[in-house]
Amino acid sequence: MQCTQPGCAGTIVDGYCDVCGMAATAPAAVPQAVPPAPSQPGAAPSTRTGSARVSTVTNRLGQVPIGSSRTVTGSRPTRRLNPRRRGSRLGAGLVDIAPVPVLDPRQALMDPAVVAEDKRFCSVCGSPVGRARDGSPGRTKGFCPKCRTPFDFDPKLATGTLLGGQYEIVGCLAHGGMGWIYLARDRNVNDRWVVVKGLLNAGDPDAYRAAVAEKQFLAEVEHPLIVEIHNFVAAPDGSSYIVMEYVGGQSLNNLLKSRMKAANGQFSPIPVDQALAYMIEVLPAFSYLHGLGLLYCDFKPANLIQVGDGIKLIDLGGVRRIDDDESPIYGTVGFQAPEVPADGTSVASDLYTVARTLAVLVFEFKGYQNRYVDSLPPADEVPLFTRHDSLYRLLLRATAPRPEDRFQSAEEMRVQMLGVLGEVTAGTARGAVTRSTPSTIFETPSVASDTL
Repeated sequence: MQCTQPGCAGTIVDGYCDVCGMAATAPAAVPQAVPPAPSQPGAAPSTRTGSARVSTVTNRLGQVPIGSSRTVTGSRPTRRLNPRRRGSRLGAGLVDIAPVPVLDPRQALMDPAVVAEDKRFCSVCGSPVGRARDGSPGRTKGFCPKCRTPFDFDPKLATGTLLGGQYEIVGCLAHGGMGWIYLARDRNVNDRWVVVKGLLNAGDPDAYRAAVAEKQFLAEVEHPLIVEIHNFVAAPDGSSYIVMEYVGGQSLNNLLKSRMKAANGQFSPIPVDQALAYMIEVLPAFSYLHGLGLLYCDFKPANLIQVGDGIKLIDLGGVRRIDDDESPIYGTVGFQAPEVPADGTSVASDLYTVARTLAVLVFEFKGYQNRYVDSLPPADEVPLFTRHDSLYRLLLRATAPRPEDRFQSAEEMRVQMLGVLGEVTAGTARGAVTRSTPSTIFETPSVASDTL
């Protein structure tokens, strides 16, 4: 007997699903849109009554209805999943996605650890800084020629530095808008690999407040699809650092790069069904954050990593509270909703970033950071949209100019994505079409050639 929970590909064994753990006697219901997250974080009911670390119990959380990964007072009984169950966690039972192996993190170290000159910008006014002049390389330290804000792109932690008496720095993994990211070993916990994130420029008060805020938000966050925070430590000079779990997979941004490299420099989009599966998998993490009264704000391909047959949402540096009207807003041009600079962030603006990310993954979105920064290309200019009208309509709604015209919850968006995924996979299947979850958007055709 197949589990009747929407989006679950499991089967009933001894009265319980061996994937989501739900009792078979519970009435099945198609996931419905949940109300927008409350403006006051304290008003959101807590669902964190137990551990949510990745285990056999949560090996397919992205496929089950949002919230079923946790035990809530009065909820239906759950059961430990069958560890013999095999198969991919990604894909909602409709898509096969090859797992990504965990590689030796030392292979990802930057050598040398230098911020490329074309990536150096003032953190306050955005002007180019540290550029080459008169044949001489650009400075890595100095002052912005426009607003005089100091900049410093040199790593602060040298290899071998012992941070907090516990974390030994091995090298630099990457650099971003708010800081260097280091690889380290936790000498107190079996030399496990960890990631240490520090400030790019300690003289930037906004960057410092964002790092401190990240610590506060992450103290509340405990979800198997979101990177785990281990500690928050300070260096002898007073600089603050966040210690996170090492997620050794491949970001969607790097996946696009590797596909382009394999295609001899030509853009090679991620298949639509696979890209939809990634977004369907991560939306429960957004719903969880929204339920805590938090907004992610800066979702993009670089911030979602596939590891094994699962995914992790990383880099919570841009997270802010829904009712926060004061802290700086971090986002990325081409992904951020158009109303954010003037009106601030919202659940609708968060889901906007998910849709823009999906668009960047599935077709060569030329001009997404300029000409089409706040819109989509016409459908007749994108062959993919002609083939999959439902995908185009989903993206149009999720990126509508007015926030109130977009999806109002992550679950509402996930339900429609499941419908689009069913339509996409039905068009490529042979013979009679079957689906692991009922769609509220599309009917099941009798044969693959039927029009949906």
